[in-house]
Amino acid sequence: MFGANDLPHTMSNGSNGDEIGRVLRAGTIGFAVGCRVNQLSTPSFGCLVKAQPMDSEEGIFGLVYNMHIDDDPLVRRLILAENPRPSVIEDQRNNRLLPIEMSVLTVGYEQDGVLHHGLPPRPPLNLDPVFLCLDQNEVTRFTEGTAYLRLILRAVDTPVPVDQLLVAHVQQTYERRGQDAAWALRVVRTIIDLLRTDYELLIPTLEAIGDALPPLPLAASLEPNFH
Repeated sequence: MFGANDLPHTMSNGSNGDEIGRVLRAGTIGFAVGCRVNQLSTPSFGCLVKAQPMDSEEGIFGLVYNMHIDDDPLVRRLILAENPRPSVIEDQRNNRLLPIEMSVLTVGYEQDGVLHHGLPPRPPLNLDPVFLCLDQNEVTRFTEGTAYLRLILRAVDTPVPVDQLLVAHVQQTYERRGQDAAWALRVVRTIIDLLRTDYELLIPTLEAIGDALPPLPLAASLEPNFH
């Protein structure tokens, strides 16, 4: 939670983002999003999304950490068919309801016009729309503080691929914030502080972030010191 640095209400209500689906099921620590094939072109692993309750301006923010595409009886038959026609495959993808599911880790919420980096008091409801956070101002304001990174790191020993999720999120947010090197350095410092006692997770995470981002100024001064 931001505490004294709580941000005022300036968040998008979804108009500046793409609707990527609706909530299938939800809990306090995360939710699942169902979508159609033609909604799958914009979201990606690590992206910031927002579940927007239909009857309020409040929102629940999360990071996509898994995408799952189930089959159905027709898909099974098409796979067994020899050289199915492209038009049949296209029809199956675009006109039928393929069960595509995205898993989201909750990393914050907005309530009474204030952003919080913590778990929401209640999860989103079934069929609430979910938007991809595309607006630079919205992404910048949510990620300005780095306390939400704790919620990612606490997902160790869960199905969430913590290190890869961190790397994907940092890389995407760095670009969304206009290649903000100062922000990336703050994130690296936070990760070092939070993982100082977990050397086995810290080092590969820092190496992966280093590979994903261009050289950052003063990066050498951020080398962890375990002595």
